[in-house]
Amino acid sequence: MSGFLRDAACIVGIGHSRYGKAGELAPLGLTRIALDAVHDACADAGLDVRDIDGFAGYCDDPTMPSDLAVALGTRELRHAGMTWGGRGSGLPGAVAGAYAAIATGLADYVVVLRSIIQTARLGRSVAAGVQPGQAIPLSASYSAPFGMALPAAIYAMKARRHMSLYGTTTEHFAQVSINARRNAANNPEARFRKEITVAEHQASRLICDPLRLLDCCMESDGAAAVILTTPERARDLRQPAVVVSAVAATGEYKWATASFNTIDEDFVSTGHRRAARDLYARAGVGPADVDVALIYDGFTPSVIMSLEDWGFCPVGEGGPFVEDGGIFREGRLPVNPHGGNLAEVYLQGITHVLEGVRQLRGTAVNQLPNAEVALYASGVGASPGGGILLRTG
Repeated sequence: MSGFLRDAACIVGIGHSRYGKAGELAPLGLTRIALDAVHDACADAGLDVRDIDGFAGYCDDPTMPSDLAVALGTRELRHAGMTWGGRGSGLPGAVAGAYAAIATGLADYVVVLRSIIQTARLGRSVAAGVQPGQAIPLSASYSAPFGMALPAAIYAMKARRHMSLYGTTTEHFAQVSINARRNAANNPEARFRKEITVAEHQASRLICDPLRLLDCCMESDGAAAVILTTPERARDLRQPAVVVSAVAATGEYKWATASFNTIDEDFVSTGHRRAARDLYARAGVGPADVDVALIYDGFTPSVIMSLEDWGFCPVGEGGPFVEDGGIFREGRLPVNPHGGNLAEVYLQGITHVLEGVRQLRGTAVNQLPNAEVALYASGVGASPGGGILLRTG
């Protein structure tokens, strides 16, 4: 961990395609919506698309850098990187790859990209992405054949154990969903803009005990892109630079992909306590310095666990933290002011980074006063996962 080069890259452009429900954008194709996102990010940065010379993806994104480079007219392609697996946990690895390429001079402008068209629905798959008839991977071979297959089931077991150990309740989960919908109500890009109550949450149908429909994120189509470059190049571009102060992707002991082999303390977490340790040390800040948290919210319990993992409250006190309004815009730690995966759109975390950039630029729909430090915290997924620390330039 020693020798990390802090503040060596900046985000200078963000963009996205239009969003749609699962399968809606299939006629356009993944490459088309990926290109839409890259063009949007370049326009935001005031950058010629032909100057993009690197691409970084995650979660086995099938949009090939070689194809994107040809379509964009890239003058020279210098970097192509992929972080395997992970859903939202893979995003810090992709940003780390782009960061390293920029910091070491391997590339000048690297795009971190995620594009999704969900014609085969993740929520109906087995082993978190394996469709019926496909081979179950080694990582799920001791769980999926016995019924532990869907993402909701994985989170449900962790949620139930958290409830047993710490007294967390489904009403606590409701507060996470209420916060997401409340924030999305002002966001014209959000797919779910209707506010909800605790009673409506509790009345939504059971998906996998104790998780209900309103505990689960949507499945969506769309693409989003983030452009990284050096602080020196950033000065000549259109937007105020947002500094990537540090990034960390660190796996817990025996985590694998779903944490079933881990000790109890790690099981009732998102698996990022070591990543939090590394990220804060590299950035030279602590939880008290964070003004806004962009927490991966595939399911509501993960937000409660993330609050604990990243040091915003003691372990076991995430439930009371949200019950007291701690994650609301007016609270101690505003979380996901854009609506997150639960209400804006589900693009496996990258739109959380877009919101972090908007908050630090001062251009967000639900703009927070004096936002200078933003944290992205990834969700449960393939090891390693982690976080990204952003600050104003």
